[in-house]
Amino acid sequence: MPNSNSDELDDKIREALSDEDRALMAHFEEQGLFGQLGSLFQGKLAWLSMITFVVGLLMFAIGVYAAWKFATVGEVISMLKWGAIAWSGIMSMIMIKLWSWMRMETNRTLREIKRLELQIVRMQGI
Repeated sequence: MPNSNSDELDDKIREALSDEDRALMAHFEEQGLFGQLGSLFQGKLAWLSMITFVVGLLMFAIGVYAAWKFATVGEVISMLKWGAIAWSGIMSMIMIKLWSWMRMETNRTLREIKRLELQIVRMQGI
C-alpha cells in the first residue's frame, strides 16, 4: 500500500513543475513490472539479458524433462542421476531469475537517482 504522504509530496512537486519539466519527469516515472522487465532488454547490457533469458528457458526445459524422467524411470541409480539433473536445471533457472530481479531493482534505483538529479538541476536553474 503506497504511503499517502509520499503521494501528496509527489503531487506538490508535479504542481510546481512547468509543462516542459512535467514531460521530462514523466519519462522517469516509476514503471510497472512489465515495464521493468522490458527495460532489461534495453541499454548496454541488453545482449546479456537476452543470453540469460535463453539460457534460463533452456535450464527450465532441461529441469522439467529431467523431473519427468526421474518420475518415470524404475531404477534407483537412474532416478538419482535424473533427479540431480532436474535439481541442477531448476536451480540454474532460479539463479538466473534472481539475477534478473536484482538487475531490475538496480535499474529502478538508477532511474530514481536520475530523477532526483533532474529535480536538483531544475531547482538550481542550471
